[in-house]
Amino acid sequence: MSVRSRAIRERRTRIGRIARQMLRDHGRVRPADVVHLAVCAGMKTSPAEVRTVLARLKLHR
Repeated sequence: MSVRSRAIRERRTRIGRIARQMLRDHGRVRPADVVHLAVCAGMKTSPAEVRTVLARLKLHR
């Protein structure tokens, strides 16, 4: 696996962890909140990427 692919996978894994923790803490997940937390954590992500990850986790349509 290339370095770029590994970085993408790790970033998406971290987004998923943030979303699952938010679901446990608040009972719901909003993509905008996940983007905000990810950016505050120093991750470079986009709203589209967050929505993709949430859709794969079946937390967003």
